[in-house]
Amino acid sequence: MRRVFCLFLLLLFITPVFAEGLPSVEDAVLADDGSVEISYIIPQTCEASLVLLDSQGREIQTIFTPRTLLAGRHVLQLPAGFFAPALNDGTYTLLLRTANGEARSVLTVGNVSVQEPQPTEQSAESKEAITPALRSNYHPQHENCYWCTPMDITDEAAIWNMLTAPMTVVNLNQRDHTSLYAEPDANSEQIALITGDSQGVHVLETLENGWSLVEVYSTSFFDSTVKNWNAFETGYIRTDKLKQVNVNQQYGIVVDKLTQRMYLFKDGHLETTLACSTGLYNAKQPYNETRSGEFLIISFTGSITSDNLICDYALRYNDDDYLHEVPHTGKGKDKDFSRGDAKLGTRSSHGCIRVQHKTNADGYTMSKVYELLKESTRKTKLNVRLVIWEDYQGRSIPIPASDTPLYYNPKGGVNYHRTANCAGVKQQYLPMVGFTYGELENAPYSKLTPCGYCWPDLRVADIEKINAEHLTQSPGEIMSIIGK
Repeated sequence: MRRVFCLFLLLLFITPVFAEGLPSVEDAVLADDGSVEISYIIPQTCEASLVLLDSQGREIQTIFTPRTLLAGRHVLQLPAGFFAPALNDGTYTLLLRTANGEARSVLTVGNVSVQEPQPTEQSAESKEAITPALRSNYHPQHENCYWCTPMDITDEAAIWNMLTAPMTVVNLNQRDHTSLYAEPDANSEQIALITGDSQGVHVLETLENGWSLVEVYSTSFFDSTVKNWNAFETGYIRTDKLKQVNVNQQYGIVVDKLTQRMYLFKDGHLETTLACSTGLYNAKQPYNETRSGEFLIISFTGSITSDNLICDYALRYNDDDYLHEVPHTGKGKDKDFSRGDAKLGTRSSHGCIRVQHKTNADGYTMSKVYELLKESTRKTKLNVRLVIWEDYQGRSIPIPASDTPLYYNPKGGVNYHRTANCAGVKQQYLPMVGFTYGELENAPYSKLTPCGYCWPDLRVADIEKINAEHLTQSPGEIMSIIGK
């Protein structure tokens, strides 16, 4: 608790002050599909709430209850159906309450004659995609930089340029760690830990006094002296401890905590997508959260064990973290993956990243990824870049287009599939019958469950549930949640 209190005080003093210290909220329009995007500014870290008022000034719905929000610009995306009952055509008032005052704006619903707002620098800024450095007070907009690249898996060119750019790491042994300091002084507070050789840092400024200002996610483990798990921190490190390294130019990997997917890039393009599970922490084990950031995969470990679970095809990064196949019990024909498979696609690990073992629509498994990387780096250093995206508040999974093709087996099949020739279906039932994502809630498809091999898109209700959670919180930010 003392650590949380110190962090809170630090935020109070270092967060930027906006627009004369007053909160503000921009006008918004309810889209035809019932969704709306609301942008607002919190001038200082404080408790805030947002409600909707009718034309008579009466409160008709709470958008979010009082909660502590960081200083800065926030973009809130409300899904279709959020307002219940549905709003009639007309104008409503958005009321933002904070400890520093109140702000009001207009929410327009339907075809109402209103003056079109003029675009401003602030409204353009609010449209910017979320980057890993969302919590930063510095936005240098470096090119091909993990910290400055939006977390948008559809932008293949930007992702590939980031995955193959040189990376700055700490020049220490792979098993060693160093501290990040609050001031350019080794006697100042140690605010984060950084792993040697494989964890990337974001260099913001190189000072003349031999120190550098950097950003990083703290990589504290359960037995670390600095107990600051997965916190985004800005601080100082000796410049002579930093070095720049080149990375693998054929492969790169992205793991997204929001979608619980691992994305393998090869030669400039997204090669395949596999379901995964990142860490599930609790108040007693906050160190179970998978640490976000940029890392280098540094060795082929093969098989590791955890309790009575066996994890094959393990790739080591960040000291003793691993990217590995879903764990199993038993051996040979008696292998049992049921425990891990049941939770795949959700947070469930002790910090490592579990990846599916069943063959996906592209013919990939974790074992195939392991063997491909091993073959491609047989004569070169491994150094495949692995980036892990934080599921920050405000991020969302897009709803698939209604004409997205899906498939099912009408002869007793219980799953819906991404491909007509899914490896999880017996040959005699292939190819399967097609339908569309827009028909998924209609009979005879409404009771089908997503396939655990080809991993098709989730149902709208499941996506909206994930998105709703991220309207009000960043699930991976441990300290703010446990410290409440």
